Amino acid sequence: MVNKPGKPKSKRTPVRLRHKIEKASAAKQRKTRKLAKKNPEWRSRLKKDPGIPNLFPYKDKILQQIEEKKRLKEEEALRRRAEAKSTRAASADTNDAVVTANGENRENGEELLDETMTDEDEAGSLNPMAALLASAKAQATEYEDASEDDDDDPKETVNTVHDIDLEVSTTLTRPHDSSRRSFDKVYKNILASSDIILYVLDARDPNGTRSREIEREITAADSGSKRLILILNKIDLVPAPILKSWLTYLRRYFPTLPLRASTPASNARTFDHKSLTVKGTSETLLRALKSYAQSKHLKRSTTVGIIGYPNVGKSSVINALTSCLGGSARSSQSRACPVGAEAGITTVLREVKLGNKLKLLDSPGIVFPTAAAVTAAGAGAGAKPSSSSIEPHSNRSKNKNNDDAQARLILLNAIPPKQITDPIPAVTLLLSRLTESIGLLDNMLSVYGVPPLVAGVNGDVTTDFLVQVARKRGRLGKGGVPNLVAAAMTVLGDWRDGRIQGWMEAPLGDTDDERGRDEKMVVGGWAAEFKLEGLWGGDDDVDGEGDNVMRG
Repeated sequence: MVNKPGKPKSKRTPVRLRHKIEKASAAKQRKTRKLAKKNPEWRSRLKKDPGIPNLFPYKDKILQQIEEKKRLKEEEALRRRAEAKSTRAASADTNDAVVTANGENRENGEELLDETMTDEDEAGSLNPMAALLASAKAQATEYEDASEDDDDDPKETVNTVHDIDLEVSTTLTRPHDSSRRSFDKVYKNILASSDIILYVLDARDPNGTRSREIEREITAADSGSKRLILILNKIDLVPAPILKSWLTYLRRYFPTLPLRASTPASNARTFDHKSLTVKGTSETLLRALKSYAQSKHLKRSTTVGIIGYPNVGKSSVINALTSCLGGSARSSQSRACPVGAEAGITTVLREVKLGNKLKLLDSPGIVFPTAAAVTAAGAGAGAKPSSSSIEPHSNRSKNKNNDDAQARLILLNAIPPKQITDPIPAVTLLLSRLTESIGLLDNMLSVYGVPPLVAGVNGDVTTDFLVQVARKRGRLGKGGVPNLVAAAMTVLGDWRDGRIQGWMEAPLGDTDDERGRDEKMVVGGWAAEFKLEGLWGGDDDVDGEGDNVMRG
């Protein structure tokens, strides 16, 4: 139909066109919102106050009222501040008088109490705030005395688990108190409450993570009724001959079991001991503990304390033992203790109950004293220089000993990475150890793909090695300068995770002259109590295992 001339055109549109317009509008709004989300500029979601319109007839009057309220509010704040200041001054004067009177009569407790109460009454009549403050100080003193009495009680840290086959409880220490004193307190508590002590050692350096003083203290505790088992953990990081030699050496002192408590880190260069799996080693250890618990016929559960250096795998040992439990316990809580690659994950004492006859105690890692450290400390304390010229040399030697001890602890992974101030001496110590074996040094160089090292000034190869590692791993600073500290931390991280192979060889022969025939008989009797047959449990079994395959 054609419109007639002069007749206006109809504004009616078809439905299809209206829907098209609505879809286009929605698409545009979606695009706008999407672009707004990508816009990095900050925009407040609150709508801005438009203020008072200029055409409003009473705008000036309203603005004057707002200014008046603001002025009154400031004056009120100043007045309150002045009153508070005068009150504090009066309270300080009154408290000085009370403290002086209390100090003069401190020798007599009853007279001190009566006089304090009298002073508080007088202060209360003069100033209520002063009386309140004096009373609060008295209550704070009583609370501190009560807290000190509680800290001296060693039994307060004991917590019992009941009615659950696998239950975890965290107790015994403050969560963020990492002082040596609190950790020593935890160790003494474990020693007092445990029937069996599992001393976890790192298979790469067992003697470095071992303390003879702690072993003597355990064997002498409670009239020799404690039992000690050495656990050689991280066995997948050493070859079979090294593992056998360490087992032979350590079994001269105490019953020793190899254990593979957890799977290795990614890209770790490990050795596959066919008969020593995570399941097999943990089941053997659990079977030995149950055999001892059943043989003693105790009316209570047998407590097993686990001690060792930081990051030797104490919590992983507990997780491996709990994974041996079948049924609901394993499915509900396969990891009883938190674990991590860095030291310091466990900060409190943790109690785990296995069935009705076994109870495990996981402890924070403690750097135990060694004979060398005690001797060095004694020498340092007893040394008397004959002249002042010797003091700088003694200070230098003392600092060098501290640096060496710090480097040794870093290689033992006993110090968290965040607490390492200078990692370069630890890398120097690692290179010196690996240099003794050409194969181990070549393996480490192949990990980073660097050429043979070139000795620098004073025969230093550490700087050349770290410079090449920094370039290979991108640890460069401003201007492309190699960051040696970051490169050293990278090397230490690879050493901790097993990507760099390295181990200490067992000493040849029995070097401890203090071991006698009686001690050997006692240790042999302990091994019989735990029924440590199989799994390289004897010398014959040690000679029978020889196949190992390296995986990397």
